Amino acid sequence: MLSQISPHVYILPFDKERDRPNLGYIHGSNYSMLIDAGNSPAHLKAMLDAVSASDLPAPKTVLITHWHWDHTFAMHAFPGLTVAHQKTDRMLGTLTEWEWTEEAMAERLRTGEECEFCDTHIKIEYGDIRKIRVVQADIVFDGKTAFNLGGVTVEATPITNPHSDDGIVAFIREDRVLFAGDADTGDFYKLDGGYDPYRFHHYIKEVDQIDYDTYIHGHLGPMSREETSALRRQIKAEEL
Repeated sequence: MLSQISPHVYILPFDKERDRPNLGYIHGSNYSMLIDAGNSPAHLKAMLDAVSASDLPAPKTVLITHWHWDHTFAMHAFPGLTVAHQKTDRMLGTLTEWEWTEEAMAERLRTGEECEFCDTHIKIEYGDIRKIRVVQADIVFDGKTAFNLGGVTVEATPITNPHSDDGIVAFIREDRVLFAGDADTGDFYKLDGGYDPYRFHHYIKEVDQIDYDTYIHGHLGPMSREETSALRRQIKAEEL
């Protein structure tokens, strides 16, 4: 079931057990957009079914926040256009060459190309890993860009963060809602979930220049600006 966050913004809430992140839906008068595609066709279907059940128009595009599997592995099943930053698209290009067998997954885990957390949850989400399909985006952008959906604007901004080198944040200006992807999370590929202090503090400095009221992390409930600050204080105390 969709949860309405603001006049134009809805989310399908995250599922921790299956590592399904929050998926966003932005309702414009000209067209509507998803924020992230989901970790599987089943996850995407749950989102599209929830949109339909809410009597909202089907989304025409999906904007990807970063390359990680839980945000992108449903891209091939999306019936509209997929949009990603060029760094994200470059990483997806690498993933299109991956083989999806038990042996190939085990080898990527051994070499560190894949992390244990993702390996575990991919196997939870997919009963048959041979069905995994990774694709690149239909539309690729570089730098900051904006999408006028009709009465509501989505601003996509690349931002240095501690989680992923390609991350963007998506700001819904009229509603003052910010989708952060997993930008507040540590780096599972280089630091085993730990934090690079420079990237963490740089992210806070940059993202807090955005005039948001509601902050949507990929794997937490929506937060006010004050709650977001409290989360960061907790991260500093426990991780830095």
